[in-house]
Amino acid sequence: MSVTGYSRMQIRLHWVVFGLVVVQFLFAGGIGQAFGHYIETGEKGVTLLVALHILLGLAILVLAFWRLGLRFLHGVPAPDPSHTPAQVMLARVIHGALYLLMVALPASGMLAWSLGSDLAAGVHAAFRVILVLLLLLHVAAALMGQYIKKDGTLTRMLRPEG
Repeated sequence: MSVTGYSRMQIRLHWVVFGLVVVQFLFAGGIGQAFGHYIETGEKGVTLLVALHILLGLAILVLAFWRLGLRFLHGVPAPDPSHTPAQVMLARVIHGALYLLMVALPASGMLAWSLGSDLAAGVHAAFRVILVLLLLLHVAAALMGQYIKKDGTLTRMLRPEG
C-alpha cells in the first residue's frame, strides 16, 4: 500500500503517546518511592502519583497497540528518496525499538509492581534508559531532517495526508 503521509489519527496518537511518555518521566519518582517501600515492607502504598503512573502506563500500552494497528491498516509513507539505505535502515530499527519499548516498558512495570520483582524493576529501569536514548536520536533525526536537510521529515508528523 502506497501512502503519501500519516493519517490524522496516526499523528494524534503519536503526539498523545509522546506527551504521556514525558509525563511518565516527570512523575516517575512517586512510583519509585512506593516500589522501594513495597520491597522493604511488603505493603503497596497506592498514592495519586502511583495510580497515575500505572494508568498512564496502561494507556501507553493500549495506544501503542492502536498505533501498530493503524500502521498495518493505513501504512506509512515511503522514506524520503534523499535518505541513504543506512539512514532508512537505522530509522526502521529505531522505530521498531520504540514500538517494542512502548509495549515492554508497561509490561515490565506491571510485572515489577504486581510481583514485587526487583528483576522486573531493573529491566524496567534499563528500558527507560534505552527509551530516552532512542527518543533523543529520534527527535534529533527529525529536527535534522526538517531544518538542516530541509526534507520535511517533521512536517509529515504535523500535517495529515490529503
